Parts: sequence; C-alpha cells; structure tokens
Amino acid sequence: GESVKNKSLKLPFLIAGYIAFLAVSNIFYIIDEREQAIVTMFGQPIRTVREPGLYMKAPFIHSLQRFDKRVLSSDALAVEYLTSDKKRVVVDHVSRWRITDPLEFYRTVRTEVGALIRLNDIVTGRLREEIAKHSFIDFVREKREAIVQAVSNDARASVKQQFGIELIDVRIKRLDLPREV
Repeated sequence: GESVKNKSLKLPFLIAGYIAFLAVSNIFYIIDEREQAIVTMFGQPIRTVREPGLYMKAPFIHSLQRFDKRVLSSDALAVEYLTSDKKRVVVDHVSRWRITDPLEFYRTVRTEVGALIRLNDIVTGRLREEIAKHSFIDFVREKREAIVQAVSNDARASVKQQFGIELIDVRIKRLDLPREV
C-alpha cells in the first residue's frame, strides 16, 4: 500500500511541474545578436525588440515573431530581357539585403519568403527598364556595372520605404544568350 501512495503523490507534482515549465517558457524569451523580434498581441504588433538579451512577455496572449538581422540573399530565377537593339539576353541576378525595420517588414511582407517575392519583382522590373535603354554590346561590354548600379539605387529607395528592407546590392550572377541563339 505504501508504494501506491507514493506514486499517487508524485503525479500531481509532475503535472504541476510541467505546467510551471510551460508558463515560464512562455513568459521569458531570448533574443540573440543575430536576430530581432516583434511581440504581437492577437496578431497586432505591440513592441519591437532589437537588442540581444532576456525579455518577458505575457504567456499565451503575446506571440513572438523573430526576424534575422544578418545579411540575406535572394537568388532569383534567370529572366530573359530585351535590349534597345531588340537582342534577347538571359540574366540571372542575386540581391543582398537585410531587415532594418522589423515593424514595417512585419506589416507589409510578414516573412522572408514574402520579402523575396516582392524584392525580386522590383529588381526584375528595374533590370528590364535599364537593359531596354542600352544596346546589346553596351550591356555586355561596358555598361553592365552602371546598369546594375542604377537598378540597385532605384530598388534600394523603393524597398526601404515600402518594406523596411535595406538593399545592399544587386549583382549579375550569369549573363547568357537565349538557348535558340
């Protein structure tokens, strides 16, 4: 009879310990130097946390949305563009960026995937406009760096205002002629 009594006393302590662990793990959170976060209450942002450290939040009411502070890159799919002399060229670009305003980022694109889609759309559109202004020879030989710089500058201003992103640079990873040529 003594061992049954000890087992029945252990169960409430185990349950209470588990509940206490859940409550404490939902109250405290850690932000490390590679990340930043937004605390939300029922989906609405209430606080931005940018500095590393140990923080508190209301358990089960507040949620935590973490965002990377590091430089991220987007490797877009190759796209075919048309030069001013109607020559087709296939360009594969890479963009490097980071989240500078987590609140604006959360409000507009929510996730890195959402940001990648929007960023690639903006950069691809600007590349299309800039490449169309130059001849094939100019783009391939002399003007490529100037074109990429113009695209970077225009897209940088656009994404900073709209999405809370700092676009560091855009680079052309590969430049080809279409397969048919």
